[in-house]
Amino acid sequence: MEAAIVLPLILLVLFGIIDFGRALQQQALLTAAVREGARTAALNGTSATVTAKVQSVAGTDAAVTSTLCTGGSAVTADASVTATQPFTALTPVFVLMQYYGSTASLTTLRASGVMACTG
Repeated sequence: MEAAIVLPLILLVLFGIIDFGRALQQQALLTAAVREGARTAALNGTSATVTAKVQSVAGTDAAVTSTLCTGGSAVTADASVTATQPFTALTPVFVLMQYYGSTASLTTLRASGVMACTG
């Protein structure tokens, strides 16, 4: 009888840990993708090549915005890349968190990267 009461709670916690691990892994992947995109932008890449670089690492559902370096960019100028990507949880843990006051930002991952223009 006790197992029937406690087992759903234990499973919810276990699968919540798995979902948070997945979210952390995808956030790290998105951060690495944005860093590579910023490097491409700093080396006089085009907007299309920056987007392609980020999406090749993070996935095609990543939305990318970038500020590029040009041949005439000052030495102190920076290239910046920002990407957002939706995250879909496998368990209802994030939905339960929203009932208790958490924001909807748990379902959208964001990352930004800045790199100095090298010309």
